[in-house]
Amino acid sequence: MKETLRRFLSYFRIEHALILVPVFGFAVYDSVFSAFSSILGVLGDAYPDVPRTAIQMVLSVPPLVSIPGTLLSGFLSSYVRKKRIAEFALAIIFVGGMIPVVFRTPSIYALFACSACVGLGQGLLHPMANAFICQTWDDDGERSRALGFKQAFNFMGEALVALLVGFLALSHWGNAFLVYLGVIPVFLIARFALPEGDLDKRLIDRKSRAAGLKELFKPKAVYLFALFFFAMMCLYGFHTNIAMLVQERRLGTTADVSVVASCVSIVSFLVGIAYGKLSKAFGAATLCIGFGCLASGMLAVSLFGYSFPVVVAGGILFGFGSGVQQISSIYYISKTVDKSVVTMAISVLVSFVSFGATLSPLVINGLQGLVFGTESASGSLAVAGCGFAALVVVEGARALLKKKRDRGSGLVRRS
Repeated sequence: MKETLRRFLSYFRIEHALILVPVFGFAVYDSVFSAFSSILGVLGDAYPDVPRTAIQMVLSVPPLVSIPGTLLSGFLSSYVRKKRIAEFALAIIFVGGMIPVVFRTPSIYALFACSACVGLGQGLLHPMANAFICQTWDDDGERSRALGFKQAFNFMGEALVALLVGFLALSHWGNAFLVYLGVIPVFLIARFALPEGDLDKRLIDRKSRAAGLKELFKPKAVYLFALFFFAMMCLYGFHTNIAMLVQERRLGTTADVSVVASCVSIVSFLVGIAYGKLSKAFGAATLCIGFGCLASGMLAVSLFGYSFPVVVAGGILFGFGSGVQQISSIYYISKTVDKSVVTMAISVLVSFVSFGATLSPLVINGLQGLVFGTESASGSLAVAGCGFAALVVVEGARALLKKKRDRGSGLVRRS
């Protein structure tokens, strides 16, 4: 028993652990705005003359603005130290978050300004959270554990912030934005605990010309950009359709949907904690297993989800696969490109992922209309599940080809 406990605790011992403290803070604030979905109804009451679509846009502006912010972050990392970029991003997020706190009855345009500032800051901050890990831990095993811990904290932080937002908004919807006061301690910890960070290699310069650009867009990296673009497009098919499926089949209320969402978050959190072990045990097959769980979970819900327990079981499978996919995206790209361009590579990857999420409803619903002829949540989930099944085949074939090449090169070296 003692030995088991010792081995369990040793898994959480990691070099450079102090760096993870501010990075965990980044993990919360680079996506926290999604937790404000619970106040949209109250916002509608507060702005009765504003169209419903405009109210919803308050929540959809940050992901859109984060795309150019993410690309800007990668570009600036060749000229400005990563610590400075992170501090600037936190400052922008804080200023945007304080707008509804300082102005108790802001105009709808002021709320859009708040969303834009937060979105820009999130776009700048997200690549930094991952770049510090990818450039600090050289060992693949240590890096996978650090990325898993960071993603686990992201899932846990989102859940806690969502609860806090709901509680603060009880007195006044603007009080929900008081969660951005937490940016102050994150900024201070980053100021004293983070290293300055290396400058990334410039993609184009006089000395090496376009060597950095060639490294960034090497064939394996381009493959990963495309792979995770399509993967995120399919993944968002679950988030945008699960509530509608529960409603279509009369399986429960919004509270029941939140149970499914909680199951997804909890399982994804556990995957984040154990990702280092998973990647070590399954190696190149890790992502295939994740895609397989995503396909199985979505198809199970679509084809057999006529009872709530089946929907929950499908959500658990989905949560496992979702956790694997989101961590693997950063881990795989960090192994593919040189450390000198890893920040820009992460920025490009995150931009493709964000674009995939944005296009998901249009593409998934469009395909299910062509296939089934009618619109339904179950049809959309089936299409997304089949998309993941196709990705299992694609990634599995690539992994097998790589294994054969590695064996062949090993035989050549021995001979």
